[in-house]
Amino acid sequence: MNNLLIWSVLVSSVMLGITQEGVTRYTGVYRGKTLFIQNPYNPETREFCISEVRLNNKRINLNYRHSAIKLDFQGIEQNSPISIQIVHSDSCSPVILNPDAIQYKYSFAFHEISMNDSVLVWSTIGDQDGGVYSLDYYDYGIWQTQDTIPSKGRLGGAMYVHFPQLQEGPNKLRLKYTFPSGDYLYSREIDFHFYEEPVTFSPKGTKTSLTLSRYANYEIYDGGDNLVLSGAGSTIDVRSLKRGDYIIYFDNKDPGVFTKL
Repeated sequence: MNNLLIWSVLVSSVMLGITQEGVTRYTGVYRGKTLFIQNPYNPETREFCISEVRLNNKRINLNYRHSAIKLDFQGIEQNSPISIQIVHSDSCSPVILNPDAIQYKYSFAFHEISMNDSVLVWSTIGDQDGGVYSLDYYDYGIWQTQDTIPSKGRLGGAMYVHFPQLQEGPNKLRLKYTFPSGDYLYSREIDFHFYEEPVTFSPKGTKTSLTLSRYANYEIYDGGDNLVLSGAGSTIDVRSLKRGDYIIYFDNKDPGVFTKL
């Protein structure tokens, strides 16, 4: 209960502006609403307060000579995480007029998310029983759901490990957490390049199983070129196979030969 209380306080304060050396930063979630920022005018210097607004580290082309700046979040999907940097004079402070437009309303957040080789690892806090994670893959300009992972339901925090299906070259992934109520939030997007190492396995002769050098899809064929076993994993149970020689393919390539003893 104490951990949940601490996190709830943290999440409710994430939207607060942090100002340092003429830059005020906000983080939150795009809620589908236009954001209005007050831009004070100094009659002595005849200058407006704000000189630049950056959304997710990209400069936004706006008219900075208005007393109120309107941010429409074009190209940002609803319920996606956003960060805003407002560059301004040291002598003034811009004010967000409707903070509810980007304010968190959940006691849930993605804490960390990263790719390590072919492994996706993420941690969260506040996930609930009945919640579901969807792994989305960006393919030809469209986000498509690749897999779903049930929530562990640990309000105090949980870590997840998943092996996504990847293509050689550039990849883009994101996670979507759907609450039991049907509401949802997205993680930040992950862009990375992936180049697979060839799969190796051992032993070359076995009665029980094969151990792979990494997680992979596999297909096993007998001497008559018949598919006898397929699946995905880092170990393969071959006890159901008859004695003899077999050819194994990993991700439709990297063929190898082993003997079932």
